[in-house]
Amino acid sequence: MGRSVAALGVVALVVAACAQAPAAGSGITVVATTTIIADLAKQVGGPDANVESLAPAGAAVEDYQPAPEDAKKVASAKVILINGLALDRWSEKLRKNAAPDAKVVILSDDLPRLGIGESDDEDINKNGNPHYWFDVKYAKTYVERIRDALIAVDPAHADGYTSRAMAYLAMLDDLDREIRVQVQQIPQERRKLVTSHDAFPYFAKAYGFKIVGFAEPEGGKEPSAGELAKLVDKVKAERVPAIFSEAQVSPNVAQALAKDAGVKTVVTDLVTDSLGDPPADSYLGLMRTDVKKIVDALK
Repeated sequence: MGRSVAALGVVALVVAACAQAPAAGSGITVVATTTIIADLAKQVGGPDANVESLAPAGAAVEDYQPAPEDAKKVASAKVILINGLALDRWSEKLRKNAAPDAKVVILSDDLPRLGIGESDDEDINKNGNPHYWFDVKYAKTYVERIRDALIAVDPAHADGYTSRAMAYLAMLDDLDREIRVQVQQIPQERRKLVTSHDAFPYFAKAYGFKIVGFAEPEGGKEPSAGELAKLVDKVKAERVPAIFSEAQVSPNVAQALAKDAGVKTVVTDLVTDSLGDPPADSYLGLMRTDVKKIVDALK
């Protein structure tokens, strides 16, 4: 008799829990242009939002070519999250498919802008550098804007969005402190970055690095012989300890630059515009992975 009553009690608790939890697929539909933004949205949305990224993990986001099904995803979305500033300018055409009541959020709107190094792309120079998430402070701003968008569209779950955002913002504060501690391992005179393209200006400003140059002044295009020679001279003059390249691009230019400049350390797998393989398969993981690689190469 006692066991039967206990069993019935357990069943009742399970039923109650199931009734409170949203069924799979029952949350609002959220579409993000990048996997990084999608991850931030998932942290805030939890079980109340079905979040999907248009550009897949590992993609070179600036060069992504939307597929026909992407237009359908945008058309069914209640919230559409866009980075802005030319990173995902391909999304402009897709936005025409958005439902009239969909909330479109440009996450980088009205944030302080840094330029793009030596780019000849007038559109990029006019708009500014889009890589805000490499300063955790701005990732927090993205999270707050995502939270507000989800609440505006789905006020019934405002408490959940608010509490999850608060918890995640605390994790981002921890991440920011962690990065600052890690960077202290690098002597000040060695905090110098040469990367494949200009993805780290906000990171450099926030955490005390000097950007010396870029292996590809124009994204996706190999430098001319003259541009490479100029950069080799800068790397030598600055005594740069390491050259960095991204996982999404060929390492050939970075390796050639390092060889010509006499730099022994070359890191060819930084994760930048989209999530990668574990442990870089979340925003937190991406930041920790890249910072460790940078610190290990420069200290």
